[in-house]
Amino acid sequence: MNFLELVFTVCAITNAHRCEDKYIALQNDTPLTACVMQAQPTLAQWANANPDWTIKGWHCDYSSNRKEKI
Repeated sequence: MNFLELVFTVCAITNAHRCEDKYIALQNDTPLTACVMQAQPTLAQWANANPDWTIKGWHCDYSSNRKEKI
């Protein structure tokens, strides 16, 4: 199944070389523009819940475009 995701890269505060990609799946009917508009508050919530990590970048994409498949 192909669905829209908020894709973001985070790095550990204690080790800037330790970075990971994270994915937050959105509802099936979410348009790309809504993903972009929801990104900032969603990322702020994630950052507050994960204080040991810093967000380095983000974008919206479809799950079928992942380099690593689910």
